[in-house]
Amino acid sequence: MGVETVPGRPSKVPALLLGAVLLVLTTTLPYLTLINAVLFAGIIASGSAAAWYYIMHHQIRLEHGEAFVLGALSGFAGGALSVLAAYLLEKWFGYIPGLESLQLLVAWASRLAPEEAPNFQQMLAMVTAPKDISLSDLLVSMLLTGMFYAPFSGLGGRLTVFVLKQRAKKSGSK
Repeated sequence: MGVETVPGRPSKVPALLLGAVLLVLTTTLPYLTLINAVLFAGIIASGSAAAWYYIMHHQIRLEHGEAFVLGALSGFAGGALSVLAAYLLEKWFGYIPGLESLQLLVAWASRLAPEEAPNFQQMLAMVTAPKDISLSDLLVSMLLTGMFYAPFSGLGGRLTVFVLKQRAKKSGSK
């Protein structure tokens, strides 16, 4: 899969898959999608989980850059898979991932700014409108979403290394 960067290191594929699966879950499961309304916390957590799993499972040190790349790759894969999952869920079951969360946010925003309520309702209507997506549109969407999620997920991987190094420093000084 071309993810191996350092010869002799264990494969990063299981960690990438873990991060990608967590990202898909936080972008498709009802109400769990709300976590991403808070500064993309679910996307960042998916990269963090990928790096944490790799480090803890293999007991290997990762540099900040390596952890960022690991998280970013899991974010790219998870972003692409989340678009595919959303497309298939809508096509096969008529379910739009994140719609419940969006409805809650629209209701909340409409209460905060009643004069903007028609705009929020129009946005909700656009999301729920029937879509005719070609294969090329789907592939481009998968690519762009993966590219958008990758840096956030990479940040999660980098944060994991930072936290683990801080803990190691504290436990080493005791």
